[in-house]
Amino acid sequence: MSAPLALERRRIATLALAAAAALTVISAAVIEFDAARLKPPEAAGPVLPNFANAAGGAEAITIATKDATYRIARTQRGWALPDRGDYPVARERLAQFTEGLASLSYVRPMTRDPAKFDRLGLGDPAKGGDGVLVQVQNGQGALLANLLLGITPSGLYMRQNDGAQAWALKGDLPPLKDPAQWLDLTPLTIDPARIERVAVQPADGPAYVLVRAEGGADFRLEAPFDRYLVLTPDGLNAAGQAFAFLKPIDVAAAPAIAGTPSAKVSMRASGGLIIEGELFQQAPRRWLKLVAHGETPKAVEDAQAINTRAAAWAYGLTALDYLNFAPPLSMLARSPGAVKAPESVAP
Repeated sequence: MSAPLALERRRIATLALAAAAALTVISAAVIEFDAARLKPPEAAGPVLPNFANAAGGAEAITIATKDATYRIARTQRGWALPDRGDYPVARERLAQFTEGLASLSYVRPMTRDPAKFDRLGLGDPAKGGDGVLVQVQNGQGALLANLLLGITPSGLYMRQNDGAQAWALKGDLPPLKDPAQWLDLTPLTIDPARIERVAVQPADGPAYVLVRAEGGADFRLEAPFDRYLVLTPDGLNAAGQAFAFLKPIDVAAAPAIAGTPSAKVSMRASGGLIIEGELFQQAPRRWLKLVAHGETPKAVEDAQAINTRAAAWAYGLTALDYLNFAPPLSMLARSPGAVKAPESVAP
């Protein structure tokens, strides 16, 4: 190999190493620049640093998912859901929401690729994505919060509603997708042991009465069905104690649920408290309206408390709870004459 050729090759190698070093420096600079762009100073610490102080001036909260949008507004009687007849919001849940937003803090930047937002639960709900849009507005119409949240089993993610950068967050938020989670849907509280008598007019079949002796555990059918063959004691007990285990899943203003009741039920408890219920089927929900009466001064006081809380509303029921309130007699018992003796079988 000639000396000039060797020198030329050495010169080319030196230039290549220099070029590689320059590319490394440029790449590092680009990475540092991109990191600085993706993680500006304001993307450290709280997501909403002034929210705790500004929340006192909030007037409306809007939550939007791909399935529904609901609004919570401040009214003269406190925070309520307008589309639920201004049913009051539970103070504890409102406090959890406010503290939860104030607690949100950045963990790390994620992706800027819109095609990957759905993987983080950050798809636009207006376009069928799984993101949860959270907006809090003050009395002047300014947005105190405007976040698109991805609430997934793997973590909590966020991007500004009009932003292209996704972030992993740390924080603790209450459930947001179901508006009923904001409501204290407990229209009454009664010890099941106090229930003495329940009269049922089901949607189908004859009316009947369930009773139990004082201190008794199980309900039984009153005449003329007292000789019927009970299919299962649990069925009688579920119907007899339905008021005590009432757990609504929705609520509406009572006038919004109109028409003829599909079934009726009346319960008498020890001490003279009487609670009457009317059941309705108004697709896609089943509903219960309540009104209470009292036969003694203490029972009148208790009835007034129940009516103050529940009489203005209709409560949405699950299909099972609706059935437990007024099951047809045929689901609970059979007439002795309807049970045929087995035919004899020749040996």
